[in-house]
Amino acid sequence: MNRLPFAPLAAALVAVGEVAYLVCLAAGAIWPDVFGMWRSFPTLFPGFTWLDPVSFVLGLVEMALYGLAAAAAAAAAWNFVVDRSARAA
Repeated sequence: MNRLPFAPLAAALVAVGEVAYLVCLAAGAIWPDVFGMWRSFPTLFPGFTWLDPVSFVLGLVEMALYGLAAAAAAAAAWNFVVDRSARAA
């Protein structure tokens, strides 16, 4: 099995996270009572307040950090298993 490279995985997870953030932000602004974003975003993104330009950028940065953390965990776990499997074989 092949090792999982960190950079492409991180780029993909950050891109997907950023798009999801923007879609959820737009849905929360358009339909504030439907999806519960007004309550969950400040919990998910510390320092976030709605309809504030600084919070918008802060949310983008925090989402990128979440994507990087997820990529680091996934690549490390995958590569650990691959290395253990290669040694066992």
